Amino acid sequence: MGANPTADVLALACDRVEVTGFVSDDALARRYRHARVAVVPLRYGAGVKSKVVEALQQGLPLVTTTVGAQGLPGVEAACSVADDIDGIAGGIVRLLDDDAAWLRCSRDGSAYASAHFSADAMRRDLLSALAIDARTEHGA
Repeated sequence: MGANPTADVLALACDRVEVTGFVSDDALARRYRHARVAVVPLRYGAGVKSKVVEALQQGLPLVTTTVGAQGLPGVEAACSVADDIDGIAGGIVRLLDDDAAWLRCSRDGSAYASAHFSADAMRRDLLSALAIDARTEHGA
């Protein structure tokens, strides 16, 4: 899938489903600006999922699975997390229909991304790690 969708995935394209394969960064930014909800229904994977973080950074409310939320402690406060079809559909419909929920998830998702994945967050974590290493080296 992703940049090189299989024939089975390409066959899912219809009037309401677009299968793009690879898209440029500019095209992706345009899609984020015009979207109401990101849906990241991951079934497997390891570590932090960049598609989830990317949607959060864009302030785009999202619905994902527990696999999509792995490695992101507390992210369920900023997005909808469900593994069953009813839960995923319910999360999507809520964000499509409820402007207050959409605004809250947009705000909370942006704040989560900023707190955990911004340049300031990286700087803070790096300085903290270096401080721990420095204390360890000097016998503290």
